[in-house]
Amino acid sequence: MNQRSALQRRLAAKGHAPTLFRNATDLLAALRNGWRFGLLLLNPSGTVAWHELATACRQLGLPTLLLTDDALWHAPPDFDTLSWNHAIVDFALQPIADHELEWRMRTLLSRARGPVPQTTRTDDLICGDYRLLTQRRAVLHRGRELKLDPREFELAFMLFRNPDHLLTRDFLWIALWKHLPRKGARALDIAAAGIRKKLDLREENGVLLRAAYKRGYELLTVAPEVPASRLAFSSS
Repeated sequence: MNQRSALQRRLAAKGHAPTLFRNATDLLAALRNGWRFGLLLLNPSGTVAWHELATACRQLGLPTLLLTDDALWHAPPDFDTLSWNHAIVDFALQPIADHELEWRMRTLLSRARGPVPQTTRTDDLICGDYRLLTQRRAVLHRGRELKLDPREFELAFMLFRNPDHLLTRDFLWIALWKHLPRKGARALDIAAAGIRKKLDLREENGVLLRAAYKRGYELLTVAPEVPASRLAFSSS
């Protein structure tokens, strides 16, 4: 309780209006009674009604930041499904600095205001000149088929589904490996390097894969350059 109260004071000092609930049951009761919130901060250290809470968040489109004290904490299946489908769930380790907390909250709120395109896993996904073929788990670029490893395809799908949005390392690890990364783990970076090379993600092809140091990855869409017009100047 002391930790939650301290977090409540930190949020209030930043201009937010936090409401503290003792447990998930009280929160669910408030939601059923019409209470509405912009964002949910949840400490999953105790027993939580995961199914009911994930269902409520899904129905309301409520972005959720889970603050855990355990680096090896595993997300339950209900929230894993929610994070994959909506990209409005993020995970962070405590203690967390004020600037990182604010950044993660702003990112989640931005995703919630600009919903992820409603593309199901059975539909092809198109971004610029790239087409991701979900049934064949392959990528077409200007008619040429590019092969990816299964994990690389999953990562590429998430990035192309969320262009110009930073996807955090913890979020990607939970979605792809179902747990937070262990110290020194490089699997995510290896997969990202693989799709950058195999898909030739560079400015000339309209997309760039940017790595935000210690934060995550972002697929940037780049407008093609328009040749500069030649201008003539006269002093007369």
